[in-house]
Amino acid sequence: MNKVFFSRRHFSCSQTHKLHSLLLIGALLFTLLTGPALGQTEIQDLAVVINALTHPDMGITASLSLIDLMEPNDNRAVDNEILHFSTEVLNRRRAVGLSIQGHLAYIPTFNLPITGAASSGDSIFIINLEDREIVGEIPIQDGATPQQLVLINEQKLYVTCAAAHEVHVVDVPNRNVTKVLTGSFNKPTGITLLNGKAYVSNPAWEYDPVERQTTYYDSTVTVIDTETDIILKSIPVPTNASSIVNDGESTIILKTTGNYNDVLGHLVMIDAATDEIIKTVKLDFTPGSVALNSQKQLFIQGSWQNPGLLIYDVAAQDWIQDEDDPIANFSNDPDAPIGGSLNFAPDDTLYITNPDWSGGGQDFVRVMDTFDASLLQSYRVGPGGSILAFAQIIPRREDINNDGFVNAEDLSIASRFLGDQGPGIVADVNGDEVVNILDLVLIGQGL
Repeated sequence: MNKVFFSRRHFSCSQTHKLHSLLLIGALLFTLLTGPALGQTEIQDLAVVINALTHPDMGITASLSLIDLMEPNDNRAVDNEILHFSTEVLNRRRAVGLSIQGHLAYIPTFNLPITGAASSGDSIFIINLEDREIVGEIPIQDGATPQQLVLINEQKLYVTCAAAHEVHVVDVPNRNVTKVLTGSFNKPTGITLLNGKAYVSNPAWEYDPVERQTTYYDSTVTVIDTETDIILKSIPVPTNASSIVNDGESTIILKTTGNYNDVLGHLVMIDAATDEIIKTVKLDFTPGSVALNSQKQLFIQGSWQNPGLLIYDVAAQDWIQDEDDPIANFSNDPDAPIGGSLNFAPDDTLYITNPDWSGGGQDFVRVMDTFDASLLQSYRVGPGGSILAFAQIIPRREDINNDGFVNAEDLSIASRFLGDQGPGIVADVNGDEVVNILDLVLIGQGL
């Protein structure tokens, strides 16, 4: 008869102590990872404004202003011209686009050349909105004139390059162009991202500086698969394709402006599932800026002959307020102009920039309650304040490498500092002057 012996493993006191320590750490990690974040953070809601005027004779260079949307006093809310994109006035550096990811703003820029010459110094500036400083620059080929960009994911962004007739693919962490998409673009400008595809508007115009004449060719919208960077389709659209947005679900909305003469504008709705045009709305004017709210209502700046706001219901495919009945004035302040670019805040209030291109200092951002067209706020910004986007800044010391994302790379970097003590250590997330398991937990919460 075979005997089966069961042995019992005895733990030493030191092993028992280690076990208890591991259990304690495990319990601590579980509590922290499933509970609220350690400490309290002060959230900032900001409107980020690019002051786009460059004027060598007046010493004006393009700059950035920030509006604290949580400050009730209009004057105290604005930090004006907190940084400039060039200190050399004669460079005439243009800042033409704005995209925000977390606390980082990405701004395409180039030096404006003399008529007929190629641009120079083409790049994308990276601004840390929390620290209010330029933290990086992504070089773009000179002469490309980058226009608008979209962040595809943490690793990649697309930027339209009008003069090069290309879309450049950028490696965000390494801050360099890895691929150039070409062959289907003509003066690409606008870009929007929906359901794994990028939609690029191609105005297709060329200016002859000798003849001082603009020629308009056939406009299109180019569709790109953002996973493979393959161009899927080119959709013919009316003359001078311009702003392009999406409703967050299934529809791409394009504005065309015509030739500013005998060819007028259109609205074009594209089904993002089939990439076919659903509807084309002919306009009897040259439209200005557009913005879409959460109710899928497209607000449109009217023509200079008949200024005011028009509203088109994208879902119902019908006008709420057409050119014969625009919102001509603020209901409580008819003397404040409503002309300018448009952008909806997360709470569906409408922000309207009113730049003074003369350099006279009458540059405003005005906030409209679209329910009754009343003026809620009026902020004075910098010269040519015309491009606006929104940012919610949550202090994130967990972003160890300051790339705008909290991910495994931050965890890896922080682990190298484990046990280090003293002030100012980059991996000391909770600020207690020692890098330990608590700092790693905080980074884990941000993943």
